[in-house]
Amino acid sequence: MNDKFNVRLSWAFYDWANSAWSAIIVTFIFSRYFVDVLSPNPDQGTLFWTWTIGLSSLLAAILSPIVGSISDQSQKSKIWLISTTIIYALIALSLWFAEPNLINLFIIIILIFIGNLSYEISQIFYNGQLKLITNKQNFARISGFAWGLGYAGTVIIFIIYYGLFFLPADPIIDLDLDSYENIRISFLITGFWILLFALPLFITFKDPITDKLEAKNTFSESFKQIKITFNEIQKYKNLVWFLIARLFYMDGINAIFAVAAIYATVVFGMSTTDIIMLGIGTNIAAGIGSWVFSFIENRIGSKNTIVFSLISIFLISFIILFIDQKNLFIVLAIILSSFFGPVQSASRVYFAKSIPENKKFEFFGFYSFSGKVTSFVGPVLYGTIAFIFSSPQLGLASLLVLFAIGLLLILKVDNDKIK
Repeated sequence: MNDKFNVRLSWAFYDWANSAWSAIIVTFIFSRYFVDVLSPNPDQGTLFWTWTIGLSSLLAAILSPIVGSISDQSQKSKIWLISTTIIYALIALSLWFAEPNLINLFIIIILIFIGNLSYEISQIFYNGQLKLITNKQNFARISGFAWGLGYAGTVIIFIIYYGLFFLPADPIIDLDLDSYENIRISFLITGFWILLFALPLFITFKDPITDKLEAKNTFSESFKQIKITFNEIQKYKNLVWFLIARLFYMDGINAIFAVAAIYATVVFGMSTTDIIMLGIGTNIAAGIGSWVFSFIENRIGSKNTIVFSLISIFLISFIILFIDQKNLFIVLAIILSSFFGPVQSASRVYFAKSIPENKKFEFFGFYSFSGKVTSFVGPVLYGTIAFIFSSPQLGLASLLVLFAIGLLLILKVDNDKIK
């Protein structure tokens, strides 16, 4: 029992670890630094950034079913998770050297592309392990707890970064402001953070013991299994509708994550300090939302949790389009964030309840595929429209279409059984 508790806690803490990549690198700090400092101008920077994040997510989506099937055949999710985690953690560390005019912008784009690709692939193995560490009755509670920990971890890393290097008149380390060391230090913290807090899962989790002759870690076997799944897809029509719906609403969510700091900077002129405060506030709200809804979800079901969250996200995002006051934007952004964790956690739980045990990683490969195969559409749609019309508001408005389509499609999905 103690071992089960340890591995579940370690699994949840991996969310605490990996959320630093999405928060510090993709959403808040590095994205703004890339657009504001490294790029020739904000419009080009927004275009470069959104295409980099979008295309790396697209490639991850294409690879996801294959990688998931290989994991099912080999039963070696642990080594895959360790490898991909180390790659994106090391790339976060390397961004310390992303000083203006020191490294070619194209090299930085390549690093971000590889790092985000590795991060996205790692989620296949991480999500698939949920079925190995617990049972259906505990899916919602453990998944919600993990999402909440992820957001809590982001709050802590922001507080550490801000408290040590921004708030004091004399920081504990003498940093050169002219070369943005006070900002670049956050990328070092992120890399070490990921490695440190992913370590417990690497130590405690053990893949199921299988006959070596049965564990076929071959591409040919993986493609064969994927083909079989496609041939049997009529058995999973409800899951197909779910994945199509998720494809649209996750496009919208991923796009918001990719452009949040950019939107706040361009529209409201928010400083790095403002962005850090916004990051702390939104992640506290998201963590609380994840934990609260993990209990509500057991009563109303995963599908209903998704529907309620999507309606809330659509309405609040629509109101934000017409806001021109920074403080009101911050309040609405914090409220909006409280629904991001629940919709993502409930989606993972709904899917985990519905998939066959012997193909968990392959199916979570398709899950990742549906969340990422068109994920370039959201960021690219936002970046292209904002660039053409010089209007971030029109860019954000285009994302509401994705949420609306996802909401309409999820209504076609069967309700899950409430335990």
